[in-house]
Amino acid sequence: MGKTVDDLNLSDDPIRTPKPVDPRTTDWYRFSEEIDSLLSTGRYTWAESTLTDIKETVERIKTVTQAQRNAVANIEAAGLRGSSRRYEGYSRRRY
Repeated sequence: MGKTVDDLNLSDDPIRTPKPVDPRTTDWYRFSEEIDSLLSTGRYTWAESTLTDIKETVERIKTVTQAQRNAVANIEAAGLRGSSRRYEGYSRRRY
């Protein structure tokens, strides 16, 4: 048996929809923009696929994890140290 009219919630208040959030104010959007700015410098081409994958994931799920933050911070730190990586075999001289 269905509900009676007295059992229904017949409020006179209008249905309120939540105010849309401007994505530019969200943490995930700012993080995505940070990745874009790293890629635009041209110093991180060696990590371009990783940065692009992280950016796409963040934009899809609209959340940033601490692991993603750590990965981008590590890539940025490696790019600031310089592009030359030390090769262990260079320290030995061969005559």
